[in-house]
Amino acid sequence: MESRIGHSAAVGIKVSLLLVFMVIAVFFVVQASMGARDSAASISLSRPVGVDRAIGETIYHSLDDLLQDLASARVYTLVPYWELAVSGEVFVAEDGGFLYLTSNLGQVMAVDAATGNILWSLHLGVWVSAPPAAHAGVVYVGATDHVLYALDAGSGALLWYYTSQGEILAKPVVDEGMVFFTADNDSVYDLLHRLYALDARSGALLWIYDTESWTPASPAVGDDAVYSGGYRREVYALDKYSGRELWSFKASNIVFSSPRVVEGKVLFTCIDGWVHALDAANGAPLWSRKLPGFVWLSLPDVSGNLYACSHRNTLTALALDTGEELWAFDDGYLLSCSGLPDADAVCAFNSEGKAYVLDETEGTPLGLLQTPYDFTSPPLLVGNNMYASSSDGFIRAYTISPDAMP
Repeated sequence: MESRIGHSAAVGIKVSLLLVFMVIAVFFVVQASMGARDSAASISLSRPVGVDRAIGETIYHSLDDLLQDLASARVYTLVPYWELAVSGEVFVAEDGGFLYLTSNLGQVMAVDAATGNILWSLHLGVWVSAPPAAHAGVVYVGATDHVLYALDAGSGALLWYYTSQGEILAKPVVDEGMVFFTADNDSVYDLLHRLYALDARSGALLWIYDTESWTPASPAVGDDAVYSGGYRREVYALDKYSGRELWSFKASNIVFSSPRVVEGKVLFTCIDGWVHALDAANGAPLWSRKLPGFVWLSLPDVSGNLYACSHRNTLTALALDTGEELWAFDDGYLLSCSGLPDADAVCAFNSEGKAYVLDETEGTPLGLLQTPYDFTSPPLLVGNNMYASSSDGFIRAYTISPDAMP
């Protein structure tokens, strides 16, 4: 696991070029959508406050509405009950009361979620760009040295490793004794990716699927199939056990985020703001919805709402069955959201260290949870506990008590 300076330099160049490519793509998408948003905003602000809308129509709050809602919402300050310094950008996964952390500088550690005590820590000496996957006593970490590492969750000892064709940039997915991950073809230009299925206990190769595309995202795994997309505007389904292609779908634009598989539907977004739902069995289109800007999906909450978060801007609730827009909440600095089933609400996190508690039916603010620190990545919400990394180099644990809920 020794660091290799030459390889690290090459990795840095490649990652920088990929980031430039993605930033340029997002910039043009956002700029294209801003004109439409500005026009819509000028119309929306001319509406009287409190005008009722037909059932099923999207509910957009004017600035005055939002300010009034926030003024009446309860504000609750969250105080961390432990903090831990970690070098670099931090990614977090949780399993069985323990946190497993990776940093882009190659650090991997296990932490007691209740106390913040470090159980074990090691350095891979390579760049890591995604959270680990933890399951059944094993932690799986993909790295840019082309290797998928399987570590003992209790000690950090290396159980096995598998060397792929290129860099592993996304989180592995573990399901039914198998681990699925993608790796690129170790090229700066003409990027392709290969999807691997390994035996989760031994690391033995089960099957490989090569594409003519590339994605920095994890695959989605359903009951019988694995789903992925890429920059060639396609989404495809593979048999989970053999890797045989079942169907493919030509999307409206580049698919750079992970699909979601929910209630027999494959849900995914494109970089131009389109959200699509397909029949998971055959790839037949079910519905599509255009949203402003670059968007990504969060899993549906217990009410069945699907949430799409636009690039640092708007959280939109969609009906899972129809794609109908139910409501939208605009903050300008949103990172992600998580359902709060005990409160019949959804929690929307922004980069300034705030979490808005929103009514799942109308999207109105019910409360505001604020921390003394910013968020550099989407916080992880597990039960009533929240784990978040900040720009000062710490990851912190917070408890969202029932008193903080509306």
